[in-house]
Amino acid sequence: MDDAADLERQLHRLEELFLQPATRSSRRRLEELLAEDFIEFGSSGVAYDRADVISAMVLESPQAWSMDSFHAKPLSDDVALVTYVATKSAGDAALRCSVWKRSGGRWTMAFHQGTPIRE
Repeated sequence: MDDAADLERQLHRLEELFLQPATRSSRRRLEELLAEDFIEFGSSGVAYDRADVISAMVLESPQAWSMDSFHAKPLSDDVALVTYVATKSAGDAALRCSVWKRSGGRWTMAFHQGTPIRE
């Protein structure tokens, strides 16, 4: 298993990359980051697969995001749970969690869920 601090740095970098407009608008980059069997539970209560998410993300309007309270917890040598708070430039915030898995030395996101924070 990677050193815990190294794992946290790696996954923090990947989550930050995932939030960047340049990544979110690049089908190629999203395909690299999302596992073939990726699934997302949307705040709408609908489950989305990899193709659904990529198709929607490349059409999004670019937005700036920030990330706070980031934690990475190893679940096994090749699986980790990431949790954090993501905030859009407009002020909307969400609790987010992602499951990352490592295969062939490369980390990909296998699951994601975001839950809006309501005031």
